[in-house]
Amino acid sequence: MNISLGYFVRHNWVLFLLAHFASHCALAATPYPFTVTTEKVGHSYQIIAHNRGHAPVSVQVSLTSVENISSDQSFPLFAVSRPNSDTTLATIRAANPGRSFRFSTQNRFHPGNFRASHDSGALYRLPFEDDRSFVIGQAPGGPMTTHNTPDSEQAIDFTMPENTLIVAARKGVVISAEGANQFGGQDKTMLSMANHIRILHADDSIATYAHLAPRGVLVGVGQRVEAGTVIGYSGSTGYSSGPHLHFAVHQLLRKSDGFGNISVPIRFYVGNPAYVFTPQYLQKVTADYRSPGKAPPILEIKKTGPKAR
Repeated sequence: MNISLGYFVRHNWVLFLLAHFASHCALAATPYPFTVTTEKVGHSYQIIAHNRGHAPVSVQVSLTSVENISSDQSFPLFAVSRPNSDTTLATIRAANPGRSFRFSTQNRFHPGNFRASHDSGALYRLPFEDDRSFVIGQAPGGPMTTHNTPDSEQAIDFTMPENTLIVAARKGVVISAEGANQFGGQDKTMLSMANHIRILHADDSIATYAHLAPRGVLVGVGQRVEAGTVIGYSGSTGYSSGPHLHFAVHQLLRKSDGFGNISVPIRFYVGNPAYVFTPQYLQKVTADYRSPGKAPPILEIKKTGPKAR
């Protein structure tokens, strides 16, 4: 299962004269409340990022159709806009004040912080209710049937019945929640139709909980959760061969054409005192946080020989 936050593209075309200017903007509708505007300040113009969401946003701004400009920043410009903030990205003015100047801007953005790194010491509790046991059906190092892209190669699939209670594996804030999708199947047209929850952590990594049940989201965007907080119900919506929970932790990277998500290795813990382990294919894991922790067993693959005649 692959799921990505995606990036969005905007273009602003702005023509500046000494005493008069005209502005033209074509803005694509996006699900994330982020915009970049160009605003007049004295004899110069500022490029400003407006982030009205609960996640940091990485943005790339490029200039085209440039004539007679001077800027306090180099382009293409890469920056991070913090949640619920306005950030001045650059100031542009005429290189020769006696002449008119013009430029157009293009930007790409992606929720997340490309400057941040996942905390390698972070530990995650199992993302389902206490006292339940499930088998890991897909994990790094095992057979990969769908986890074959950078944003999913470190993901873990827990095989479980539909409507199993799902809990947050780590403390954070909900930055995306979708529970309206009704159907699932192995048609790739369903890749973008998985109900999901995304939670931002203190290190600016983002956890994705995907394939949730129809109306199986129990938290809202902006809500803060602790590890163990109930957030939804498992399901099989989107591109899915059956009920399971797809769990992955992502960090954002800068690319030549913008930004992209990669999944990162994580470690779970069970028990009290805790036993820390790396998830493995066919591992049977139990959300027990009262008893002393111990290594979860790995089930043997049953081999079938020739049938008796």
